Amino acid sequence: MYFTLSFLSKFFQFLPRKLALALGRYLGSFIYYVYPRRKSIAMKNLEIAFPEYDIKKKMAILKSSYRHYGMVLIDFLRLPKVKREKDKIVVNIPVKSIELMKSKSGGIILTGHMGNWEYIGPMLSIHNIKSAGVALIQKNRQSDRFFNELRISENMKVIPIDSGSKVMIQHIKDGYYLGLISDQNAGRKGTEALFFNNPVSVPKGAAAFHLKTNTPILLGFCILCKDLHYKLSFHELDLKGLPKISDDAIVEINQRFTKVLEETVREYPEQYFWFHRKWNREMYKGISRY
Repeated sequence: MYFTLSFLSKFFQFLPRKLALALGRYLGSFIYYVYPRRKSIAMKNLEIAFPEYDIKKKMAILKSSYRHYGMVLIDFLRLPKVKREKDKIVVNIPVKSIELMKSKSGGIILTGHMGNWEYIGPMLSIHNIKSAGVALIQKNRQSDRFFNELRISENMKVIPIDSGSKVMIQHIKDGYYLGLISDQNAGRKGTEALFFNNPVSVPKGAAAFHLKTNTPILLGFCILCKDLHYKLSFHELDLKGLPKISDDAIVEINQRFTKVLEETVREYPEQYFWFHRKWNREMYKGISRY
């Protein structure tokens, strides 16, 4: 698996990016029609999020989402070339975002499965901003090794999700931005928030780390634009007026983040990863995992 992925990565790095992304769009369309993995879950999520949309509009969003992630996959495989050439053109980061991040001595980057989250850490690294992304461990060790090698760069570390909170907090204290993707269903371990007018469970990590380190939470989304370049911008989450009790403060922080995430998803619905069971498991009864 490692050598197969390495070959594909080198192949797509060799191709001009526009051609490579065109192949990515075709790949997404192929998967949509021939191997629509988790398509039923994605459609259910769209029904929950956009009950006012007719089936034609929801199918159009879903089809565009498959195409989008076909392109994102190709760009991910091309990441070694971006890092090697220190390419600042493919991802535009506004000057104000760079200044904001360099004005802080570490903190928390909070995002969701939106746009191309894999480019956030490596692109910050090119701008000499240190980050450490918390990543799930892949079941296949070879693919896990490959993907982490893609992510790691001079100023970008990968922290396995089972490393423990002490390791993550220490990185924040050492001046890193700890990158967290906090939009998957956290079950009983999370706190409840409203997402598209329905309750979801949000991981506590980012909010808890903020309360322990008193460092800022920066929200960042890497959005693919029509010209096929990305725009990556950051802004500080409003943390004024939080409840004094820690548990209540975590709930409030998670609701504020979820509200911003929903606003972003509404603006770019085709760039959200609709393939997770985001809401209560009971809402997916009778729906195939595929």
